[in-house]
Amino acid sequence: MFGFSFMFIVLISLCRTSRQEDDNVPLTIVGLFDNENSFEQQMFELAVQKVNIDPMFSNVFLKAKIQIVDSTDTYKTSLKVCENMQSGIGAIFGPSHLESSNIVQSLCETVEVPRIETSWENTPIENYNYYFNPYPEPTILAKGYTAIVHDMDWKSFTLLYQRPECLERLQDLIQDYSGESKPNDKQVAAISILQLPEGDNFRPILKDIKKSLEGHIVLDCDADLILTVFKQAKEVNLLDDYHSFIITSLDAHTVDFSGIVHDLRTNITTVRLIDPSNPLVENIVKDLNFVQQRMNMNIEPLKADKLTINSILIYDAIHVFAQALKGLGMTKKIVTESLQCLNSPFTSWSNGFKLINFMRVIETDGLSGILRFNNKTGHRSYFTLEMVELVDTGFKKIGLWDPERGMTYTRTSQEMLRDLFVGNKNKTFIVASKITEPYLMLKEGHAKLVGNDKYEGYVADLIQLIAKEMNITYEFNLISDGNGKRDKKTNKWNGIIGEVQEMRADLGVCDLTITHERRSAVDFTMPFMNLGISILFSKPEEPKTNLFSFTQPLSFQVWIFTATAYLGLSLVLFFLARITPNEWQNPHPCNPHPEELENSLSLLNCLWFSMGSILCQGSDILPRAFPTRLCAAMWWFFALIMTQSYTANWTAFLTSNRMETPIKNVEDLDKKGGTGSDAIKYGCVTDQSTASFFQNSDVNLYQKMWSSMELNGDSVMVSDNKQGVDRVRKERNHYAFFMESSSIEYEVQRNCDLTEVGYWLDNKAYGIAMPFNAPHRTSVNMAVLRLSESGALMQLKNQWWSVSNDKKCKDPKKDSAALDVNEVGGMFVILIFGCLIAFLFSILEFLWNIRKVAVEEKLTLCEAFMVELKFVLKCHGTSKPVRRIEDSSSDITDK
Repeated sequence: MFGFSFMFIVLISLCRTSRQEDDNVPLTIVGLFDNENSFEQQMFELAVQKVNIDPMFSNVFLKAKIQIVDSTDTYKTSLKVCENMQSGIGAIFGPSHLESSNIVQSLCETVEVPRIETSWENTPIENYNYYFNPYPEPTILAKGYTAIVHDMDWKSFTLLYQRPECLERLQDLIQDYSGESKPNDKQVAAISILQLPEGDNFRPILKDIKKSLEGHIVLDCDADLILTVFKQAKEVNLLDDYHSFIITSLDAHTVDFSGIVHDLRTNITTVRLIDPSNPLVENIVKDLNFVQQRMNMNIEPLKADKLTINSILIYDAIHVFAQALKGLGMTKKIVTESLQCLNSPFTSWSNGFKLINFMRVIETDGLSGILRFNNKTGHRSYFTLEMVELVDTGFKKIGLWDPERGMTYTRTSQEMLRDLFVGNKNKTFIVASKITEPYLMLKEGHAKLVGNDKYEGYVADLIQLIAKEMNITYEFNLISDGNGKRDKKTNKWNGIIGEVQEMRADLGVCDLTITHERRSAVDFTMPFMNLGISILFSKPEEPKTNLFSFTQPLSFQVWIFTATAYLGLSLVLFFLARITPNEWQNPHPCNPHPEELENSLSLLNCLWFSMGSILCQGSDILPRAFPTRLCAAMWWFFALIMTQSYTANWTAFLTSNRMETPIKNVEDLDKKGGTGSDAIKYGCVTDQSTASFFQNSDVNLYQKMWSSMELNGDSVMVSDNKQGVDRVRKERNHYAFFMESSSIEYEVQRNCDLTEVGYWLDNKAYGIAMPFNAPHRTSVNMAVLRLSESGALMQLKNQWWSVSNDKKCKDPKKDSAALDVNEVGGMFVILIFGCLIAFLFSILEFLWNIRKVAVEEKLTLCEAFMVELKFVLKCHGTSKPVRRIEDSSSDITDK
């Protein structure tokens, strides 16, 4: 029978191919994929080829065009899309990345070409005219998960999710169970939301679930992570009789559980859209395998229970697309057109509008069951979720759910009634807090104000934003006992924690650190601020600069001795030159019998020679005799040592003169502790989270420091942060204060004599406290999550932490090798002073020469001055004529 069907399909396809080559031009559909030869791409090609050989679609001829794109590069993706549109296309499948998909959707809207998506992540919030997605509509899918959890009669569970997007996908489930919890009864159903950490080590979080005694877990993560989670859950003994799992991934049926299914005592339930045992599914898979053989594709034969959700929906989308083309082709042939989307004027496809509308009204069967769509949005409004349970032989079907009929059976004898989530808008929330800058402060003139208008600060704005998100009213209740301390005898808390624990307050918020001890007393939301413990210390003072700082590397006595040595050496050299006969030279080498000898080492030349040597500049005058050369060599040696010592000392002086704090990290602080004159004491706030960190730490250094703080007691410990800050400023360089980094950041912005030292000792966060099983827990969590994703939390912190430009601290001088003008300005002063003296002597010599010229040439001083001045102002020439005056004796002789 199969052989006959095979031959029949081949003959039909050959006939269709011959006819299509003569009459039809293929309609091109473009698939945008991230990776080449992916399973989704192969399914795309198989589905197109199956349509082309299917006798049911005799008037449909498709051409698959594959485009591999970098989904993160939206510009190149848009260029590729527009290039394909110019050649004419009928639809675009993909891409998978959110940003690129938005760009491609915008282009499709412009040129009126259908865009088909097959994943949940890229489901647009707004409605598009040319959008189509066979993936189940997210809000309807969330209702299906909720119904399944109710059907399993779960009264509480832990939601273990991979990414924040999961919270949106399961929003209906989260809200449903949050509405069932009661503040005064911890036994009533509640939900705990935990996020899988990054990496592949989930044992710590699975151990926490084990310790919490929660037996029901909803797991929402990628399919390639499921097996890793379960293997590690088995290692921590979480796969026992008392635990059950629901896996929300629609690809969970493709995971090979053979490694953990042996002697499995845990109930593992999941859902899928495909029913491998359905005859229609079996026939489609068989046809696809035939097409695969015909196309000579080198891949493994397809199996229904191994098809991923994306590949399933790609096939169904092409099947719906082909049906729409078939229906429209009955009346008018559908052809593609060259479309322009790069430059205006843009052109649109004349067949796009009726094609997308036809697709949205089609109801058909596919690999994912019955497909029905919202004719306004293009989302899939009807689908069937198949509940399957993991058994030794694989997955076993245990139930069905669809949006119209719901669950088709009940697994328990007692029906679960679902309480509607009524919200909190009719309740006034009591918010416990305390006056602490910048979290909560009283406004100026607060005595004339009432209610929440009296307060301002980070917390005031944060609660206002959360209240707006949740549509609730609230009222602040100030607590005088701080964040709270636990009485070890009664195990009761006071302060904000005590108010929340005793349910006298619905929310507790301030600089409230999430700690293990506090978490055992109250519940916390997700963090709204991340921080760590750091060190507040005095900022080092900028060193005072001296205009003549270049003289400081040598003491005053050394400068005096050096000057004395300079003068003494010059005199010694002068006398040696006059004594030794070898320094007296013939001024005229051509005359072997000179009348007189000449000595170049005059007193002035000796001074010039000594000066050039010590300044490392040399001289054109050098000694010739052995005694004078020996004296010069010793002077050069002296000059070498002095100049090198000066250079080294000045370098060390400049380096030590930088702004440096006595401590750079917690290790330095520990070494500086003691009782000496340069000792630095350290402390923190008593009985708060920072003190608990040191008290409970397993690090030897922190244990040692805690012992020191306990030993010193009230002499180093303070009651609040303000006292610690004041003490650091008062005891400059002798007291360090351990404090949360966020508070340090605030203080450093406003106190220019303070600084943060070292690295964070830990990583923790501030959260909003609330009673266990509070019905508003999830609502507040979602509000905080939305504020975090929108950037409102960061904007709020910048608003209250930053200061105006006129109040900002002056930027400290950077610790670099560059010298400041204040450090070398003295050398410029000496240079200018020397030039002025030289100019003064030059003027005096000029005037003396004018007097001489006036006498010799019998000119007036003014005439002589003008003659010499004119020569000077010429500013060119390097020679000057010599004026010769004949004396009176010469005149008499001539007569």
